[in-house]
Parts: sequence; C-alpha cells; structure tokens
Amino acid sequence: MIESLTGLPRQSLFPNRTPYDFDEGDPRRLAHLSVEQQKKRARELLRQWRSGRHDALERARQILSAKTMYSPEQLKLSDAQHVIAREYRFKNWPEFKAHIEQTRIELQAIEQSDPVALDADRRTLHIRCGSDIQHALSVAGFTGDFMSFADTYVQGPVPQTDSQEEFIRLRADFLERAYHASHAEEFLAQEHAGLAKAKDYERVALWFEHDSHDQIILARLLEYFSDKANRPRQMQFVCVTHFPGVKIFIGIGHLPPEAMRVLWGQFIPVEENHLQLGRRVWQAITSPTPESLYQIVEQGTDAMPNMAIALKRHLQELPSINNGLSLTEQLTLQILADKGPMNAGRLFGWYTNHYEPLPFLGDIGYWFVLDNLANTRHPALHINKTGDRPIDWDIELTQTGSDLLVNQADWISLNGINRWLGGVKLDLVQNSIWRYDNRQGLKKGS
Repeated sequence: MIESLTGLPRQSLFPNRTPYDFDEGDPRRLAHLSVEQQKKRARELLRQWRSGRHDALERARQILSAKTMYSPEQLKLSDAQHVIAREYRFKNWPEFKAHIEQTRIELQAIEQSDPVALDADRRTLHIRCGSDIQHALSVAGFTGDFMSFADTYVQGPVPQTDSQEEFIRLRADFLERAYHASHAEEFLAQEHAGLAKAKDYERVALWFEHDSHDQIILARLLEYFSDKANRPRQMQFVCVTHFPGVKIFIGIGHLPPEAMRVLWGQFIPVEENHLQLGRRVWQAITSPTPESLYQIVEQGTDAMPNMAIALKRHLQELPSINNGLSLTEQLTLQILADKGPMNAGRLFGWYTNHYEPLPFLGDIGYWFVLDNLANTRHPALHINKTGDRPIDWDIELTQTGSDLLVNQADWISLNGINRWLGGVKLDLVQNSIWRYDNRQGLKKGS
C-alpha cells in the first residue's frame, strides 16, 4: 500500500515509542557527536602517543602506516584527528567534521519544525522493506509517497513459479503457518500491486541496509525494475552499513529523523550493472540448488560489495557440515551454553546485539527458529511457555543441544529436515540436502 508522507501525523505511528527512541546508554541509540568533543579526543590520543602507550600507538600504526616508523614525538595533532576520522569510517578529518556539522544542522531544522523537503524537486516514491522509517521520514520533512515491500525471503519457500499469483500463495501459506500472520495473501498482493505503480513516479528511492533480509529484498526489486517496462524515470538506492555515533548498528529503522536527511545525500543512482546484478542474485535465490548463489559469493559482487557479504550469511543458514545446524541455531545454543537459561526476549537480545555477525531476523522470525529447535523428536532446547507472549518463554539447553555444540551429534540425523532456504527444498526423505561450511564450501548429501 502506498501512503503519502505528508498525510502522516507528526507524532509517533507506534503505540508507545518510536523505533528509534532508545534509553540513554543503549548501544543502538544515536549519540550525537560534536566537533569539539572529537578534537578533545584527538588531543588525548596525541598525549597517549607522546607517553608511549602501546595500545594507542598500535592504533596509529594500523592507520598511519609509514608515519609510525618515526618516533611518537613526530606524530602531530592532525595525525590523531585522521586516526579518529578513519575509525568512524571517514576518509579524513574534514569529511568527518562535515558530517558532524551536517547532522547538527539537520537536527536543528527538525527541532525548529522547519526542515526543507529534500525530495520535493520531483514526485518521489520511497520504498523500504518495512514501515520502520516511515514516521522518521515524515518528521524529517520528506513529502513524497512511501511504500513497504517487506516479505521475509530469508525464511520459508522462495521458489521459481509459473506465476506471481502462485508465488504469493506459497509465501502467504508460510507466513500464516510460521508467523501466524493473518490476511497474508491479501497483504502480499497489495505490496505487488503497489510496486506496479512505481513506474508512474519521477523518482524511486530504495532505502536498505547491508544484512541478508534487506539485500535479498533489494535484489528482488532490482530484478523487477530490470524490466524497462516497470522502470520509473529515475532510481536511486542507499545501502547503510553503519552510522557514526551508533555503537551497535542494526538497521536504519533505529535511526532518528535527522539521520534520514543525512542519508539522503548518500544515495547513488541505480545503473544497469546494479539491475543486472539484482536479476542474477534473484535467480540464484530462487534456484532449486544453492550452487549459483555460492558462485556469486565466491566471485564477489563488485557493483554492490555488501550484497556478497549478505549472501554468504544467507548460505550459512544451510545445515552445517559439522552438526546439521544453521548458524542462527548454532549461535542460539551457544548463547544458552555461555549464559545459562533465560527468557526468549533476553535470548533474542543476546543473539541480535552480541552474537549474530550480521543481524537479519526480527523477533517473530526468531521465535520460529526457537520453536523448530524445541518441537521435534530430539529437541536441542526446552521451552517453558510461562506467558502468553513468546518474549516471556523460558528457554534452556538440553543435553542434545550440548552434544550438538561439540559436534557429537547431528541435527539432521537425529530429527530429519524438511524446510526451505530460498528456492532450495531441504528434504531428507527425497535426499535433497545441501550443507555448507565456510572453509569446505558446499556439500550435497545427508
């Protein structure tokens, strides 16, 4: 469904708080930086160099290279500023300083309720894999239309089908069964109908980040727009990997309105190489074997470097060669082994914020993983459903779970398997099992 950003209420669309309204000290919260603050940090770093602190000098060696061959006394304040800028992923201090100033200006404009509409130069459709930035865009002064295209292709069947209607029915059946989503088929049909209207806009802006959930949806959209008949006059995208001031970056949905305005300046045009990569990736995702996807990961995706990284993480959801677990399942059991029994909400927090190398699952998708680990012949964990909400479930590791962690048991041998990863049907009965290991690569067979 397409909605106008100007028609939204300026107060939160969410019942209690916005998705970017974190408590003080939460590592997902954007801590606003100041130039003076960073200058002070640079002066302190220079002082540490002059005093010969090993850890501080190591920071210099990693970034300044040849300069660190000289004595610490020869390092200057500008060197310290450069190190700090690079640690925030900027090329140099002037770029870092400009970012800080721009963020301050954008925040001030929003606080004064007078932000210039950055997308007002042409009729714009903003597309995002969810509604999490919708309120932030409205508060930030964007005046275009907004559309969510949010099917979770990281779980459940994503096969090649003869028609869009058949594909939607398969996805809806999974979402209703696994996520208990009501009216899923109607919802997905509305998303695809909205996508068909994108060609009527002068510009389409694709807001995405670097994880597998976002990148696979982005590939689907690029595949769709690779057909010139579906394409608007102008397309642009952003792929966010981090934001300065956020210690743990999960996604752009956690960023406040001023960050939306800063990110608008980081969009790049969608070109033919992006569209063709999207087509190739989507064909690989929907393929009945993971071989073409593996080839893409091995070759890299130069046009969109984050795509290959996300797809490698997606391959890690195949059963492990070592014990038959997906990486999400492996990490979940490891948390319980490390931290002991806990409720599902806390477990999800540990998984997302500390163990998962590239967070891609929402809580509902994670509950689906927990349920599969518990409700089987030889469960890896035990769930005590103490409350009505999954977040309140008490979770503990079983002996089978402990054996799996030390590769003394195999999940598929114990319980069989019957699930999808993209277009790949993992089915022990039909001897259609693919396994994956970072070092050994793909392996076919149970």
